[in-house]
Amino acid sequence: QGFAQACINLNIVAGGKAADLIRDIQVTNWYPFAQLSDLERIVIEAYEQAAPILERVGMEMMLGWYRFGPGKDIIKKGVDFLYFQTGSQGYASVVKGPEHLVGSFSLVEIDEAKGRALIRSTTPFNKDLERGVIIGGMSAPGDLDYIDVKNDEDPRSFKIEFC
Repeated sequence: QGFAQACINLNIVAGGKAADLIRDIQVTNWYPFAQLSDLERIVIEAYEQAAPILERVGMEMMLGWYRFGPGKDIIKKGVDFLYFQTGSQGYASVVKGPEHLVGSFSLVEIDEAKGRALIRSTTPFNKDLERGVIIGGMSAPGDLDYIDVKNDEDPRSFKIEFC
């Protein structure tokens, strides 16, 4: 639902197929991963440069989670979002299933003084979307001036810089 709502909020046009997929989605329900994969595929097919769009969708998803979901009660400052990923705690709050199928999204290390962190992801989700999730989750409280997330060396390792 978060992905679908983010696309609506951002006026991402992906045609009738996307509208059909999100028509009956309810915010409080759980949905199969295949439904998200179908939406993601439609967005990728609709845009020549889908990476920045998926990143923005991830950001918007987390802003919605923070503003309208439990986010404000869980994270008070941007770095709290990183700590929420310890042991895949954050990921497990929105994705259900056995780890061998859903993977993990975990904080590996953090150095607050240097403004650096590392998250390791073995999820089946698009890494552009996940990069946006990190940026959106960290920026939602509004206390950080700078957030940079890179995963170009290893797509499953997100190097994060912040201040």
